[in-house]
Amino acid sequence: MNTKNAIMTTTLSLVAILAIASVLGTNNVFAEDGNGYKMADDIHAVFTFTFKDGVEIHEFPVYVMEDDYVSNVNISPSFSVQGVVDDKPLLHKALDEAFKYKANPSYEYNFQLFDVDVDFVKNDMSIRTVEYHDCKVDTYKVETLTATYESYLSTAFAIIDDIDFQCSGINTSTEESNITWQTGYVVTEYPKTPYKFAEDVRTFITFEFDQGIEKVEFPFFKLNSGFEEDTDNVIPGFSVEGTVSKHPLLNLAIETARKTSSLGFGSNLDFEATVEFTQGDNVVRTLNFKDCRVESAKMTTQYDKEEGFSGKSGFAFVEAVDFECIGLATTNDAYYEFGSDSPSWSNIKYENILPQHGYNLGTGPRAIATFTYDEGVEVIDFPIFDQGAILKQSNPTFALEGVVRNSTILYKHVDDNLALTSSTGSNNFLNLFDVDVELVYGKDVVRGFNYVDCRVTDYVVETQRDKEESYFKGFVLSNTFDFECAGYHPNNPVYDYMMKNHDRAKTISTNDLESTDDWGPNFK
Repeated sequence: MNTKNAIMTTTLSLVAILAIASVLGTNNVFAEDGNGYKMADDIHAVFTFTFKDGVEIHEFPVYVMEDDYVSNVNISPSFSVQGVVDDKPLLHKALDEAFKYKANPSYEYNFQLFDVDVDFVKNDMSIRTVEYHDCKVDTYKVETLTATYESYLSTAFAIIDDIDFQCSGINTSTEESNITWQTGYVVTEYPKTPYKFAEDVRTFITFEFDQGIEKVEFPFFKLNSGFEEDTDNVIPGFSVEGTVSKHPLLNLAIETARKTSSLGFGSNLDFEATVEFTQGDNVVRTLNFKDCRVESAKMTTQYDKEEGFSGKSGFAFVEAVDFECIGLATTNDAYYEFGSDSPSWSNIKYENILPQHGYNLGTGPRAIATFTYDEGVEVIDFPIFDQGAILKQSNPTFALEGVVRNSTILYKHVDDNLALTSSTGSNNFLNLFDVDVELVYGKDVVRGFNYVDCRVTDYVVETQRDKEESYFKGFVLSNTFDFECAGYHPNNPVYDYMMKNHDRAKTISTNDLESTDDWGPNFK
């Protein structure tokens, strides 16, 4: 559709309505007012429905692509919307006629097929557009969104239209359509996102394309593969999510992947991707992905039932993109800086003791892990410690999870295993290490586990979030380490303390009993 270019200078304004009317030459134009909901990054979705009988413009706070639009698996792309029931005369007419003629699908009627343009708008400007062609109503219902008893007491109810559409085609239209191979090399670094991050640990990705470089911050990142042990070849991959944005070169890569997904050979656009996890001005972890391609992409809405409609929370229009790469390497300059000031002939022992985390552990203990490597010692306070089924496994396993931090020596041992991800078994690994996990209250150790000859069997970085709430409350970028060890010994320091001689309980033994020879004749 070309009508959106004439109407989207301002969102749902009188100028927009007049522009549509002039382009289409019809008076049947209807536009609703903005919905007034909380929207992450102030991005709204404006829908232009073009029927044979006229044009209707609406804002829906919920928009969901039912299918990945890159892989083209579904030749009939579909999407759904949700919004409170209000004035939508032409759209509601299409819904009613879909019901009226559902028993005779071959009959052609005015509202049977229509086009829908979805414009993502920020600051009254369209930043991304999805164009659907020859759409029809697939399913439709009116329902009430509720949080059961909470809606009666403290939140709200929301009576909404829930509509599914099925279309014959889909196109995306963004600024990248004007990019050509002769544009010249462009370097663009986008500003930080406005969201909160635990310990201010953020994710920045630098994409290197043939046309230039784009450095983008994503609030959500997940390492899908790359470090795990497997008998098959491990293909590195990662996923990101952020509010729908204008990134011309990245969007071009997504569009190219969509157009070439059915070809099955090297027509797709490949690029480099450097992932940096930062804390303030410091880079604490770097992953270098080689020869990456867009595998899938999908636009959707992060929301939680009625909470966005009630104002308790909000909505976030996001785009989720999956990447698959040929190679993965890491950068760990901090590891080599440990011994940078020491003479080459000295026997350096590294030591890295991280400060305790400040998270609420309730009534439980802290899990403090001491790693003993050939080259030194590292002490890390993890909020999450999960022990494997020690009684059912031949080799003890455990996992540690926490916010991405300067775990420099541990990262070095994780990275050393990259070349061996297609192997299994400790015999394939060098530089095994010991791990002592202590569960402590203050200075008192109540439980301990000694793990011997350990290695990292998998490593995952993933942003922890809660649907749309993270876009309003914050994100947590955590890394999880899975370990397998050759030996294990549990410690019970409280019991050991009780069994010391000077603290043994004063109970009566058989030696303390009197001889029965001396008992009197009246004993019963």
